[in-house]
Amino acid sequence: MQQSNYNWQKEINDTIVQSLVTSFGLDFLLLKDKKGGDVDTIHNVRQNIWATEAEQERYENRGEYDSHEYHSHQNYIETNRQGKQKKLAGELKDAYTGETFSQHDATNLDHIIAAYEVHNDPARVLAELNGADLANRDSNLTFTNETINKSKKASKMADFILRMQSQQTQVKAEISVLENKGQLTDVELKKLKTLKNKEKANFDAMKAVDESARKQYDAEVSSQYYSSSKFFANTALSAVNTGIRMGARQMLGIVFAELWFELKDAIPKLVNSHKSNFKFKVFLEDLGNVVTNIWEKLKVRFKDFFTEFKNGLFGGLLASVTNTLLNIFFTSTKLVGKLIRESWNSLVSAIKLLFFNPENLALGDLLKSAIKIISVSISVILGSALTTWLNGVLTFPFGNEVSMFIGALVSGLITLAMCYFLEHSELMNKVWRFLNKFRDKFELTLQYYQQVNLALDQYLVELSQLEFNFDVVEMQLFVNGLQATNSEYERKIILDQEIKRNNIALPYDVDNEDSFDKWLDSL
Repeated sequence: MQQSNYNWQKEINDTIVQSLVTSFGLDFLLLKDKKGGDVDTIHNVRQNIWATEAEQERYENRGEYDSHEYHSHQNYIETNRQGKQKKLAGELKDAYTGETFSQHDATNLDHIIAAYEVHNDPARVLAELNGADLANRDSNLTFTNETINKSKKASKMADFILRMQSQQTQVKAEISVLENKGQLTDVELKKLKTLKNKEKANFDAMKAVDESARKQYDAEVSSQYYSSSKFFANTALSAVNTGIRMGARQMLGIVFAELWFELKDAIPKLVNSHKSNFKFKVFLEDLGNVVTNIWEKLKVRFKDFFTEFKNGLFGGLLASVTNTLLNIFFTSTKLVGKLIRESWNSLVSAIKLLFFNPENLALGDLLKSAIKIISVSISVILGSALTTWLNGVLTFPFGNEVSMFIGALVSGLITLAMCYFLEHSELMNKVWRFLNKFRDKFELTLQYYQQVNLALDQYLVELSQLEFNFDVVEMQLFVNGLQATNSEYERKIILDQEIKRNNIALPYDVDNEDSFDKWLDSL
């Protein structure tokens, strides 16, 4: 473990500043999380949770319920006509009791899902479906006796069943009293028939009929809305908007963090240099130089800024789509929206690293880097959860700002602790070393030649440092002299001089021409 080389003060400062300017700082300026997300869904609008003011206003301006419009619909009239024919033929059944109507029974055609409920259904308005058409689908029309229909009125079936069940004891008691009477008046006979119609109600059948009608009703509403260009356009617009804002947050976060780190080092030096002899003009010049130097350093990292923007863009796109899909089934809170966004932001970076491996890392190092990225997301999630909880506790002035700072602080410390553990823990280092052993034959071959190349480079460096007892300047003069000669005689003179100067021992006398001939003959 390399604890001795770990600069805790610098790491804590860098990590917390990064948290403050991104997830816990720029979020409040660039990203506004809200309950239910940014796209209207059927589930949410039925909970009176609207993502857009335009759809909410359209619902509020839907108009008053007109009973005549719903009960004079062509299919309602036609179904009634067919029902009368079946009743005359003795084939019409009461859907809520299971009994077949006699020709003398009073029958009513009921909207299983009440027409009033259909008219005021936010999902129906969101899907832009005609209420009268939707309420008078064959799946939503059924016959029952007049008593049950008039008792039900505009109630939801579930509420109506509960009300009927609570009345059953009283209904049976009243029936018993009337049946024990001898002679009943017309009014009492009518009341007895009404009570018996209520008693006949089959609650299981009523529940089944309602579930079937609602299933088809919801399927039509969902199909109409979720396949509409309006939904796709709103989803795409929200995704692009969130993606751009998320990308800007990531990029600006790094820019501001780098700017702060540079200023933190430069400003104290600037102040100290002018503390004893302050001249405003010189101070401005030096300040301009500081700004210029910072700008040059930021330009060097422009590629990193753009990479962060792209990662944030894709993370924001996926987070927005995920949040919209989740809100089809349940309503997400502000915190859930933020968690989804932070998770996708880290996942995009981790997936890019794992699939493309731009630095050709070994398996262990690759997984370590990916887990580090994800650990940052986890720390932000925990810090955000803490911030949300503290917002409900710290109700005094500036409580939100305090909770945001504490959340950023905790998030930064968790990030630091997790990264330190992954990088310096003896246990984790064993894991990384073990995983680094898993390389294919091509990686092993490449690694071997890389090592060979490194050794050759080192050998050449050492070789180049050897002088071989040569004076480079003298050698260059000697070569230049040979090149400048015009005859063999001149070259011989230069060579003889160089031999004598360097005391080179030869098997013949350079001053005696016959000596050279004798030496050649002796060979």
